Amino acid sequence: MDESTTTGTTRGRRGLGLGLTVFIVVDVLLVLAALVALAAYLSGRDDGAAPTAEPTPSVTSSAPDREPTPEPTPSEPEPTPSEPGVEPTTFASPSGNIACDVSVDAATCTIADSTAEPVTVEGCPGPVGPIVTVTADGASTPCITGALPGPAAPGTPVLEYGQSTAVGDFTCLSETTGVTCRHEPSGAGFSLARAGVQLF
Repeated sequence: MDESTTTGTTRGRRGLGLGLTVFIVVDVLLVLAALVALAAYLSGRDDGAAPTAEPTPSVTSSAPDREPTPEPTPSEPEPTPSEPGVEPTTFASPSGNIACDVSVDAATCTIADSTAEPVTVEGCPGPVGPIVTVTADGASTPCITGALPGPAAPGTPVLEYGQSTAVGDFTCLSETTGVTCRHEPSGAGFSLARAGVQLF
């Protein structure tokens, strides 16, 4: 092999080697540039900014958005005035001198201080008059065999003058002149006052 052939082959190899080297250097520079750009991009994102949390999906119910309707509870009917379940009423006059009990069976009142003369009835060892009652059969003054009635007990509800109360068929009215109670269907009743008792 002569010198010219050897020299040409060496130059060709060097030319190919130089081109390949340049190609590799350019590729490396491009990769480095891409890495620098990526690092700059990532450092810009991490620049003190907190990562945003992905919104959590809210759980929705297929049930309607309203309160459940409570089951109706059966209520007992309030007793009417004519029923035996009606509670009796106890009251006193504003002075406390007269006290009364009214139920579906009767209305009964007592008086502690009366200016009327005590009435005696044959067969009754005590007086009549301080206690008076009205039923569906009429009004009467029962015989008192024990102690005479006293003032209304402390705490007894007061029926103010001009007010009335009713239980069943019985109605009582409080007035400055006394207490009047009557059985409405029959019209029978009484008026009890300091001056005495009147039956009707």
